[in-house]
Amino acid sequence: MSNSPSLEHRIRAAEQRVADTYGLTISEHLFTLRDPSVQVRVLTAGSGEPVVHINGISAPAMGMAPLIAQLPGFQHILIDLPGHSLAPPFAWQGRTVRELATSVVTGTLDALAVDQAAFVGSSLGGLFTLWSALDAPERLTRAAIVATPATALPGMRGIAEMASLTSPLRGRIDEALMQMRSPRFVARFALTEALGAAATRAMSDDMLDLHRLPLRLPGQAASYRALLRRLMQGHTARPENVLTDDELARLETPLLFVLAEHDVFSSPDQARPSVTKIPGARLVVVPGGHGPWFDDAARCASPVREFLSSEPIRAGTERNRDHA
Repeated sequence: MSNSPSLEHRIRAAEQRVADTYGLTISEHLFTLRDPSVQVRVLTAGSGEPVVHINGISAPAMGMAPLIAQLPGFQHILIDLPGHSLAPPFAWQGRTVRELATSVVTGTLDALAVDQAAFVGSSLGGLFTLWSALDAPERLTRAAIVATPATALPGMRGIAEMASLTSPLRGRIDEALMQMRSPRFVARFALTEALGAAATRAMSDDMLDLHRLPLRLPGQAASYRALLRRLMQGHTARPENVLTDDELARLETPLLFVLAEHDVFSSPDQARPSVTKIPGARLVVVPGGHGPWFDDAARCASPVREFLSSEPIRAGTERNRDHA
């Protein structure tokens, strides 16, 4: 096991270098939410209307820096979910993941004294955003869902790493391996399955360290596996974590889906039938894989920036315009 203070210092140093690379001046906050066992780490940057960013499972909030740098003029609120990056470990037990997700989102807004905000959610962050749009719609002004929103839409398929981690025996072995020292090339190779070769080649060493080093901190690999096991079984999503047609039709928050051509978890064509069930939702297709801002940050950010900057719209006034 690694020396935690030394490892935390390395993570913070890498985080600062990533922030400097993308011109972000970051402030850090740690909030204990209504349940004392639930703590989130929040990074803020910039000024203006608030935009909340939630990244994917086991991914650091600062991992979205290339995208955020392309979105000037906002106060960016980056949430490290419980058990992610330098947020304290969390077992993801008790209430349903959906209830926990909405509680984390609304509790973080309360802690920041933010009544409403726009959201940018990717992967797990997209799922948390959609759940919150259903269960606390008054807190979201609009939301951009970038990349497949985890298990939210029917047809999503997990990768081999996820199937292994959710298994009773192999998963425990994988959890132990994630806590061991390893060279960067091993982590870069492991991330390729989820993000694609071009994206992982584009990652700086510092960005790669933000994805790999936190899993060596005590409790973080266990947090990752515990959450994944509540979301999925093998390659498939647990049914309670997939939005029904009725739930899709009840989404009233203005939504933009920015989905990548080569997303390994679900293609835009697979997602389109579900998106068309959401009143007013739009779908834009961009190049790349499951982290499209690593493939082409400008192309990924362009529709998000336009969407966040546009005048308020009512759900249903623009119906499912597809853009290739």
